[in-house]
Amino acid sequence: MAGDLCKIVTSQSFPIVLITFIRTCGHVGIIKTMGIYLENINLSLRTTPTDIGIALGLFSAFSNFPAPVIAALFRRRSIRRFLLISGACLSPLGVALTSIATTNGQVATFLSITGFGNCVVMVCTIMTLHRVASSNYNLLFSLGMTGYGTGMVMIPLFAELLRNIFGWRGGLLIISGLMTHLIPCAVGIMLESDDNTERGYQGLPNSPTSIEDLVEEEIAEEEIVEEIVQEEEESTNLASHGRCCCNTEGNNCEPRYLETFARIVSSIHQSDFYMDPLLNVIIILNLTFYVLHSGWHSFLVPHALQRGISIRDTLIMTFTAAIGNTFSRVAVGVLTNNRFHPVTIFLFATLLDIVALLCDVYVNNYYLILVTSCVSAMSIGGSAVLGALILRDRASPEKFHIAYSVDKFFQGCGMFLGGYLGGWTADHFSSFDATFKLLTLIDIFILVLIAVITCKPKPNTT
Repeated sequence: MAGDLCKIVTSQSFPIVLITFIRTCGHVGIIKTMGIYLENINLSLRTTPTDIGIALGLFSAFSNFPAPVIAALFRRRSIRRFLLISGACLSPLGVALTSIATTNGQVATFLSITGFGNCVVMVCTIMTLHRVASSNYNLLFSLGMTGYGTGMVMIPLFAELLRNIFGWRGGLLIISGLMTHLIPCAVGIMLESDDNTERGYQGLPNSPTSIEDLVEEEIAEEEIVEEIVQEEEESTNLASHGRCCCNTEGNNCEPRYLETFARIVSSIHQSDFYMDPLLNVIIILNLTFYVLHSGWHSFLVPHALQRGISIRDTLIMTFTAAIGNTFSRVAVGVLTNNRFHPVTIFLFATLLDIVALLCDVYVNNYYLILVTSCVSAMSIGGSAVLGALILRDRASPEKFHIAYSVDKFFQGCGMFLGGYLGGWTADHFSSFDATFKLLTLIDIFILVLIAVITCKPKPNTT
């Protein structure tokens, strides 16, 4: 075990795990901090639960749904470093601008900037980790995601101390300064856009790049060359025959748009989403789960404060939740590392969360809330990792970037819906208990989806 830990720390994957930890720590920390500052922001900007729900929903949404565009840009090796450093700069910038906001619209806009920066950093690091992590991907990914647990307790605790001294604006400004640690970490990561980086990785004795990775890379490069040659031939035909593409006999001509349409249909038929329809169910599962994820994280603190729990006791509650969140993410990495299938653990975690949410809604006891918040955090934190692992296990390795970016787009939509619906429900029923009842119904629907996936295991292609 000590030898494996030493390999992880000294590997090229470790800087990626570190920046993932910092990013996730800041992401959930900002959500919890806005809950702590909600009363003060309300006095300054007259913010309602719906307003804060929209702002946090946009923050979480922009942390995910620009992923397809970022993934497409990331394939251009010459701009990878620029993308990563730009995202690391945008994350703290948005929080700093939020500290000087004068309207609810500005708060939502500035938090969206932070979310977009988080999305850029996330896509760049996860796509790089997918390439270099090899067989330890599950464990490394889980370790990086433990930042959610740390940020859930440390940043709100620090934010409360800052609020007593500098107010909510000064607190957000100082927190944005702490988030700038992303920038030197981003600068220190060696991406494939660096000169001789790829050849250097292949020459190192402890390089995680396998022969299969090299073969896949060579095949990909050959496909790119073939596409370029094919495009040149098509452009020649277009120049010779106008807007028609002629066959070998030269008698029958088809309009250019028909060939383009045929290509699109062919691409769809060759995609994982068409060849394996259950992959679409996994996308819907992750979308629905992130509605639950965003709603629970956004309104856990306001729900506790509405029940008359003090700030001190609320921070203790977030501490117990953070312990559960961190433990579950590490446990998922260990259990799924050639031991248990992620789908089975996801099913168990969902059942556990339904019980915890029901107890939290119908029993108003602080000590029970300590336990239920910890259990819910364990379930939600572990399921967040499991959803990504289920997708990676189901998708084709060479098409993972497509499935990943599409999944992140729908996760962003789910996070926005979670924040908006949670805030609207609390406003409509004048209680955050209604929000948690809604989350319970969403969890039941998730249980149905994961049961469908359990009944349809991945076919053995070997």
